[in-house]
Amino acid sequence: MSNSSAKSATWAAAFSVASVWFGTHVGGGFATGNQAIQYYVQFGWMAAFLPMIAMGILTLVLKEAMIMATTRNMYTYKEVFTELWAPYTKIEITMEIFNFVIILAAVGGAIAGAASLLASYGIPYGISVCIIGVMLVFLVIFGVGLIVRASALMSIVIMIASFTMYFIAIADHVEQIGAVIAAGEAQIGTAIWKTLIYSGFQCVAAPSMIAAASMLTVKGAKRASLLGWLMNGLALSVSCIMLLGYYSEVVEAGSLTLPNLYICNTLKIGALSVCYQVSLFFAFISTCVTTIFTMVQKFENKVLVNSVKNLMARRVIVAIIVILVCMCVSMVGLNNIIKYAYGYCGYLGLAVITIPMLTIGRKKNKEYIAAHPECLE
Repeated sequence: MSNSSAKSATWAAAFSVASVWFGTHVGGGFATGNQAIQYYVQFGWMAAFLPMIAMGILTLVLKEAMIMATTRNMYTYKEVFTELWAPYTKIEITMEIFNFVIILAAVGGAIAGAASLLASYGIPYGISVCIIGVMLVFLVIFGVGLIVRASALMSIVIMIASFTMYFIAIADHVEQIGAVIAAGEAQIGTAIWKTLIYSGFQCVAAPSMIAAASMLTVKGAKRASLLGWLMNGLALSVSCIMLLGYYSEVVEAGSLTLPNLYICNTLKIGALSVCYQVSLFFAFISTCVTTIFTMVQKFENKVLVNSVKNLMARRVIVAIIVILVCMCVSMVGLNNIIKYAYGYCGYLGLAVITIPMLTIGRKKNKEYIAAHPECLE
């Protein structure tokens, strides 16, 4: 799209873009409950509302990034972050570093989780990895349009299955949840700090949201931000409330890696268990698709250009290379990836994305819109 007349401000378009964010967020760590426990639940009752704050911070960041993209007709995160740091454009390399590390961590964890789910049905782990690899290559090579449509569908399936489980599980453990909240025990300082770290590493959604924002006006970007905040914040908060009631049982059962699956199985509702596992698989795949795409987009016209003339062939090669590297990362395990890799990315994200975008980015956007009011049309 090259002009504002081709862009939309409708709620439908905003939902499609918000679904890209949701698809990136509800990966292995989120859908399994692993992230919720490591960054919220284990620190006490504040887990009931801190996710809304984390997602609120991220909403403001993504809104400014999308506004910067759509007002200036920018379609990649490199363009946006170069504009953010101008005239000191070389500082954009910090976003490149963040994006590369978080992609390795996110996709590594998602591939390991998806392969483990397939392996639980008797499919050898190696064959499971190959199946997932082929699926990811097929999805990634078709670009952002297919990703947006796939994410919207995946979001609906995941939300229905997950929220059904959340509410049934919460109803089953109302007393336990109430007891945790009534006790008022919380590691307040750590809980707040972990909330900030969580919002920091969730900036991994920025590249996908910037690419998807090409279909939106400024008004559409604001609507997508609002919908994204509600979808992601409420889903994470409800998940945390459920886990508050089951936390002691999960620890006792040694199911901290896949706590939500443990809870789902304890409910003894066969159809729900199947639906949840299917949606969990979709969650792993959606994270892989949205994140691998940014790497393919970045390198498809930079590597093997002379030796491989066909663009589709280069996309496949780049996708396979990224997937193989991420499989190596996955060998350290989902728990360690979420605790350490995501944690360090959170520090970096706060320093090079969150704070700059909410200060420098917001100031530049206000000045640009004031000088170019036509971009609001």
